[in-house]
Amino acid sequence: MKLKIRKWISEKRWYILAFAIPFVVVLTAFICQGLWPFGDRGIAIIDSYHQYVPFFSELQYKWRHFDSLFYSWNGGLGMNFWAVIAYYLASPLNLLLLVFPKSMVMECFTFIYLIKIGLAGLSFSVFLKKRFDHYGPSVTVFGCCYAMSSFIIGYGWNIMWLDCLLLFPMVMLGIHQLVRQNRGWMYGISLGLCIFTNYYISIMICLFLCFYVLVEINGSREIWLGEKVRRFGRFVVYSLLGGGLGGVMLVPTAYALMASQSADSTFPKTLKFYHDVFELLCQHFTAIEPTSLSGNFNLYCGAAMLLLVPLYLLNSRTRLGDKVLHILLTAFLLVSLNTNMLTYVWHGFHFPNGLPGRFSFIYIFLVLSMGYEGWRNRRYAPKWTAAVSAAAWLAFLGYCWWGQKAELETYTWGVTIGVILVYAVLLTAARLVQKKRRIVELLLMFVILIEACGYGTFGLCMNGTVNRKDYYSDQTAVRTLKNEVAAREKEAFYRMEVEERRGRDDVTWHNLPGMSLFSSTANAGVDHLARRLGFYAVTNKYSYQGATPETDAFLDIAYLISGKKQETIRTFEWMSENAGENLYVNHCALGPGFMVSENIREWDYEKTNPFDVINQMVLSATGEDMHPYDYFGLPEPTAEGCELTTDSWADWSYTSGDSKEGTVTYTYTPETSMDLYIYFKATHCEKVEVTGPSGKRNYSDEDGHIIEVGDVNSGETVTLVFYLDDEYDKGSIKLIAAQHDIQAFYRMFDTLKRASWKIDAAASTELKGSIRAEADGIMFTSIPFDEGWSVRVDGEKAEVEKIADAFIGIELTEGEHYIEMHYRPKGFVFGLLLTGISAALLWVMYRKERHAPHDNVYPQGTPYVNAPHDNVYPQGTPHVNAPHGRASHDNV
Repeated sequence: MKLKIRKWISEKRWYILAFAIPFVVVLTAFICQGLWPFGDRGIAIIDSYHQYVPFFSELQYKWRHFDSLFYSWNGGLGMNFWAVIAYYLASPLNLLLLVFPKSMVMECFTFIYLIKIGLAGLSFSVFLKKRFDHYGPSVTVFGCCYAMSSFIIGYGWNIMWLDCLLLFPMVMLGIHQLVRQNRGWMYGISLGLCIFTNYYISIMICLFLCFYVLVEINGSREIWLGEKVRRFGRFVVYSLLGGGLGGVMLVPTAYALMASQSADSTFPKTLKFYHDVFELLCQHFTAIEPTSLSGNFNLYCGAAMLLLVPLYLLNSRTRLGDKVLHILLTAFLLVSLNTNMLTYVWHGFHFPNGLPGRFSFIYIFLVLSMGYEGWRNRRYAPKWTAAVSAAAWLAFLGYCWWGQKAELETYTWGVTIGVILVYAVLLTAARLVQKKRRIVELLLMFVILIEACGYGTFGLCMNGTVNRKDYYSDQTAVRTLKNEVAAREKEAFYRMEVEERRGRDDVTWHNLPGMSLFSSTANAGVDHLARRLGFYAVTNKYSYQGATPETDAFLDIAYLISGKKQETIRTFEWMSENAGENLYVNHCALGPGFMVSENIREWDYEKTNPFDVINQMVLSATGEDMHPYDYFGLPEPTAEGCELTTDSWADWSYTSGDSKEGTVTYTYTPETSMDLYIYFKATHCEKVEVTGPSGKRNYSDEDGHIIEVGDVNSGETVTLVFYLDDEYDKGSIKLIAAQHDIQAFYRMFDTLKRASWKIDAAASTELKGSIRAEADGIMFTSIPFDEGWSVRVDGEKAEVEKIADAFIGIELTEGEHYIEMHYRPKGFVFGLLLTGISAALLWVMYRKERHAPHDNVYPQGTPYVNAPHDNVYPQGTPHVNAPHGRASHDNV
């Protein structure tokens, strides 16, 4: 047994190293930055901090509680969780969440990230071995270059994308085998897995394959025209089957996306280029900081490719037509990255929010593939190709530096010049020397490997880490308070929020049925209405910041967790405390559904003044003239380091001066005592500091929200100071103050609480309960409108309507009614059927191809034009890399 294991390890050693080296390098880089348990750091940066780890937490919670994966109340007032899985959580590796405890969800995230990085290196090395019929240390080195490329290092924290990146080489190998060997099962299955694990990145892969299949077919010159057409037809069939295999994810999510912000994107009307061509090409240099959120495109995959791609272009072994098509396709990708119209198409007819060039991994794949083929056929290129290429690149470097064509760090210029010189010397020596050639070639591979690993370490350090201790600091306390609420409410429906925000998806992280949500699948209608109601909301995220007594009541926020301990917070009363976290209960929450006037259909929610929108909400819901807010403008502000212009009673514009620290200050002293609320929206401001009778608080959301200042007595002063962002020379500030009438609120509450939906059965995908309508009207629910919900009233199917373009409304007649709501993602049954049929057809075709004779496009005895001819064998030794022979095993 041990002998078999040793033999297997010996045979697979280059694959094992292709996985192990990136895994170890990335792990070491994180340990050096204090990764837990070697410190208190975690790797979940940017959106993985705010979104992905919380979604991991919710997925783990659902699995362990045997809860439905279709829907979740733990975020967004309710969300289509199947769509969340399709975009963020469909990786089979996420099953590891069942092994890790809740207290180590971030560590599970880290472990899965490391595995995927290693698998990316392994996958590319397998592609090289199968595609070029060669196996040796070079496949390990180039696999590491793929795993350590700037795309994977810069964007790797988008862990859900990595599945497609590690499957992409298998898709490319599959399409090669489909065209060249008439075997399509690998292509169909790998493409289906791509779509299943992440449909978003798969969009870009599918678009690329439509071009690349033509390149592969053109390269198959031994196939007659009719057979080429037939194999293109097989490509179409297998592509459809691959898409069908992911149907159970794809179809329901397509419906969900129609209700998200993605559905509002429009094609650009004017052509725009993002970067200068010199600045763009400089992204291939080593020691250049990877883009993790904003900046230039991630194009780096090893400085050696700058010399190896010319070897590919100038070697006589590769057909001219193949070289031309590969270069044209690569150039087209580069132009697409830099052009707004093409970028829009590549990103699924949508402009990405940050993270530019999300399909540059395809460009990197092509560059590495050409570089590898240049390496394998280096002896069929002119001897001085590397030296001339190096001289050209050094001239380019000098011109860019001297002409200031790109703003790069000094060390980037220096390191790039150094490695280009080293590669030039080694590649030239490998052609000129005879006796020590293998040593030189091994040394060259070693240098490429060191550069790739060095860049990976450098890039991860540039990305940084997060404080793990803070992330977990309140987990135990919140869980204890949640259990207290669960024991109090038993099986009843309720919502619960946290007042102080750490991340955008805190309620999902804590598995609380709350409002806040940051997700690409977020309901656009709820997002828009939240903004109008004065909550913080932008693009595809909205949060509880900006809450008022009215919105707490309408949205059924029954419990609140806060780090502050006081008798009341708005209409919430203090209940209990645990480890510094305080639980409050809201006796004025109206429940998930209640009767409102038919005037709710006339609610004017499009106003930009949130206090006016809330007043209109109360008026249209009750049908009575109630105005909880009396809003007004603040006195004209003072400015330091900038000039102010008054645009309206609530709007000011500013232009920065020479000062680096500009501020705009508002001071308000009321003549009568009041309960004061202020709405702000400030573009290009770093923060706003609010000082009032209750103390000082800071806010950093420039998109703004309502601030509860609280009780202010006559003669007391409230001060707001806006600190301007010195990176911008102009901006604007909107500021609206309002006096809150708590008696008007209680009148509203007393009117609406008389007819509320009494829930007697609540689960993730169903709500059941009774309501007594005193008159004909609308039952307003704070449940986001989703076509997956079906409603029955007194056992009969009922139609629902959309309230304020966000929530579900049900028209009811006077009397007692029993309401049942059930959820299933729209399109799920059809998608599941599509997946099942596609899987069955792929299995049948796999069995058929497995027993079919091997169909090689090259007749027996015809030399394989792309086969490597590496003279690592002594003179006279037969070359095993013949058309139908075994893969060669060399030492380089």
